[in-house]
Amino acid sequence: MKTTKTFEQLNENEIGDWVNYKDGQRGKIKNFNNDTKTAWVVYKCNENWDLDHWKDYTAEATNYRDLTK
Repeated sequence: MKTTKTFEQLNENEIGDWVNYKDGQRGKIKNFNNDTKTAWVVYKCNENWDLDHWKDYTAEATNYRDLTK
């Protein structure tokens, strides 16, 4: 059985980690705010995930409760 991790707190080591949005989209964490439980996630980057190119794309604010790992 596959288990998923939900988020209560994020840390700097998790920037760049893959996450899943509740509708099935995958993206990478670009930034976060533990006080507001908001992660900024890059979901689409023209499939330019190589190296750190995804960092150049706009991230969407996403509530922690809508993300799993």
